[in-house]
Amino acid sequence: MKPQAAKPKTDRRKLWSYFDKSNSKHKYILSLCIQFGWSKEHYKTGNTVADLGALDSWLRGNSTIGQSPVKKPLEEMTSQELSKVIAALESMTVKRYSK
Repeated sequence: MKPQAAKPKTDRRKLWSYFDKSNSKHKYILSLCIQFGWSKEHYKTGNTVADLGALDSWLRGNSTIGQSPVKKPLEEMTSQELSKVIAALESMTVKRYSK
């Protein structure tokens, strides 16, 4: 049996979901992702973390759930644009758990 080649690593800086850990709005967006269900277990620590792949897909408009109101990477968004993204994620989270 032929050994499988290692998966090439994704350069996280190319993801639209790449975030600044010192930006409180970015951290809140990650929190909303976890609340919405876009989470996974961290491979080293075992802690629950936001699924950046799901957030990236949503920001780009490729998600089956819908799309972000702002089509830009997180790090390029203004404070006002981040607020729009936060409002959309809050609305999605409320709708998911109000059923």
